[in-house]
Amino acid sequence: MSTPGRFCSSNIKDYFSNVNFRYMTSANLFLVLFFLLINLSCGEKDTAKEEPPKPQIAVIKFQSESIDAGIVDGKTNVNVDFKFINTGTIPLVINEVRGNCHCVQGTKPEKPVAPGDSSVITVSFDPVGISGTYQRTMTVHSNATQPEVRLYVTGDIHRDPKEKTKKSS
Repeated sequence: MSTPGRFCSSNIKDYFSNVNFRYMTSANLFLVLFFLLINLSCGEKDTAKEEPPKPQIAVIKFQSESIDAGIVDGKTNVNVDFKFINTGTIPLVINEVRGNCHCVQGTKPEKPVAPGDSSVITVSFDPVGISGTYQRTMTVHSNATQPEVRLYVTGDIHRDPKEKTKKSS
């Protein structure tokens, strides 16, 4: 039920059925129409939907979480770049990049990565003493919604047979 004295849409019809417009002065008619227009919504909620606030998160999205470095000779380090973008709404902070053994090292961005910006984590693998197929893992720790991401570097090391003979002698 509506509050007495207010012109709400629920009692407008009742009000106008009791009003005799012939005896109403123009000033009274103006006031009635004015209050009718002001109170037309009668506290109803606005139908326009407000956009909910965006969550305050950092999201790390890699181009690829696994890179095949191909066939290498084992004489030089294998270096690969893992490109990523922060698709979140706050700066992304890479806290740590750690390899699964002493032969693999990672370099993280020095500064936070702003929302919408991209950056690179560079991984370097030293293949000394390793032959054949390999897979090395880097673990990235950050403030993202997925706080730990694993990156993989794979490939094959084909050493020169003469080199193996020299090492074994």
